[in-house]
Amino acid sequence: MVSSDAKCYRHPDRSAAVGCQRCDKPICAECMHAASVGFHCPACTKSGAQKIHRPGTQSKNTYFTYAILASIVGVYLLELYLDNGGGTRFKFSNDYVLWGEGRPGLAPGVVGGEYWRIVTGAFLHSGLIHLLFNSYFIYTFGRYLEQGIGWLRTGLIYAGGLLGGSAAVLLFNWEVPTLGASGAALGLGGGAVAIMASRGQSITQSPLSRVLLLNLAIPFLIGGISFWGHFGGIIGGALVGAALSFLPVRYGQSQAVAQLVAGAVVVALAVLAVFAGTDIGPSLAGV
Repeated sequence: MVSSDAKCYRHPDRSAAVGCQRCDKPICAECMHAASVGFHCPACTKSGAQKIHRPGTQSKNTYFTYAILASIVGVYLLELYLDNGGGTRFKFSNDYVLWGEGRPGLAPGVVGGEYWRIVTGAFLHSGLIHLLFNSYFIYTFGRYLEQGIGWLRTGLIYAGGLLGGSAAVLLFNWEVPTLGASGAALGLGGGAVAIMASRGQSITQSPLSRVLLLNLAIPFLIGGISFWGHFGGIIGGALVGAALSFLPVRYGQSQAVAQLVAGAVVVALAVLAVFAGTDIGPSLAGV
């Protein structure tokens, strides 16, 4: 991850967006070339040179991605243990999923005003296959982004996807209990699309496109999958990714400013999710 004041080694008048995954030199968005992992500078892309690890030099880590994977796997194991008689029963299906109030006489919104569901629902899964699908997507796109733009910006994109997915569900499909990390995971895909678009490239130029298209198609191929959770997630992640990439590329802003704006987008999505979880939000969705 490059510092906020780093300049591109090929264009000294431009802010660096990332560091080349192979040579570690700072590069601007125009010089970024998508690779299977991270981004490469034009010279490394052309030469196909392999990165040389010298003593004291380490490759970029992916601790954030693995932390997210560990958290959703850990919660799933907790679900299995507590739901099968281990200790106090963990009623995740009632207490932690994202769910709008659907009972007669009560306004639609987050059940009981329990707004933690906006976040906790994204750490729960209905079964092993559900968990494996989301884990694979997070592993693929999380590592790709984190090794290219660092853990903080990847975390902002993930948060944008999570909150965007929750907001969309509460606006358009609040009466159906929803759980899973799909929205947050697809947010990573949306962020990658935005970052590549900022430098005139398409996600179709990357092998990641097949994984993204498969996950976008799942709600149409398999019943019981939340379309709004997927759709809201990819839009939320794309908005945060656009703030992180377009501001430095198109408007010459520093990475620090871009991160502040991206953080503001995440906060706005959180406010939208809370607002959507009231009796006013669903009414607006029907206008």
